[in-house]
Amino acid sequence: MAESGKELVIEIPMEEGEPLGATPNDKLVIVKVQAGTIAEGKLKMGDQVIKLNNTTIRDTNHFFQLLRYAPPVARLQIVRDEKKAEELEARVHIPVERSKYIQRRDGFVYNMVKIEWKPGGPKLGLGIKHYQNRVLVSRCDPGSLAAQQLQIGDHIIDIDAKPVTDKDVAREFLLKSLQAQGFVTCVVERPESMEAKHWTQTALSASATAQPPSVAMNSDVRDIAARERSKLKAKPPPSKGILGRTQKSGRVQIHDKICEFAIASDNEGKNLRSVRK
Repeated sequence: MAESGKELVIEIPMEEGEPLGATPNDKLVIVKVQAGTIAEGKLKMGDQVIKLNNTTIRDTNHFFQLLRYAPPVARLQIVRDEKKAEELEARVHIPVERSKYIQRRDGFVYNMVKIEWKPGGPKLGLGIKHYQNRVLVSRCDPGSLAAQQLQIGDHIIDIDAKPVTDKDVAREFLLKSLQAQGFVTCVVERPESMEAKHWTQTALSASATAQPPSVAMNSDVRDIAARERSKLKAKPPPSKGILGRTQKSGRVQIHDKICEFAIASDNEGKNLRSVRK
């Protein structure tokens, strides 16, 4: 169903095999317009695509299938919401000082979101999990503050310009900011391509014990560790402990093959008290 806005028909001349340069999300809303492509200046972020050359578009796969047969012209029927377009443009504009925390990956888009909280308003309703030094959104309760700005699978890169790689630290930053100033801003990595969404689904379904280490040891270090473990397992346990106790003197003694060492205590003449287990 089309969202509120103004319906327009945009005609874009294109040659066979030429990329459009615009990326829609699952709701067929344009979330990226690549500079230097035929879509630049024609389509805007926030445009919702309804039809292509008079054919109603079912989903993103259908959209790209229709594009292959569109030349010499792609006639796009869209719904344009100027207010939504401004919001999306603002989200994509990430300050330089916060962009340095982003390690860009193909198939993902990067936004900055703002979550605002008011006393008596909706709850945060956010669930997060840790995966390979990333904080991923695992739950967004319907009607919550989180559901207004975030999606399941989003990777929270920073919170108020502080990079986060641990879910407990991220939760603490979120709650402190919301309580102190009533809002919080986050730079978010969101999967858009099928490959990116598959990676995210795998990450969300992975258990904590099944996750690979965040820092892997080099092969030579692993070999050394394996040899040392083998040595420890092969070494026979001692026949008896070398620590003993004489009840009469109240002294702990170490029995050695050669000699005996007495360790003085601060309760001379008294028996040592047993330590609770």
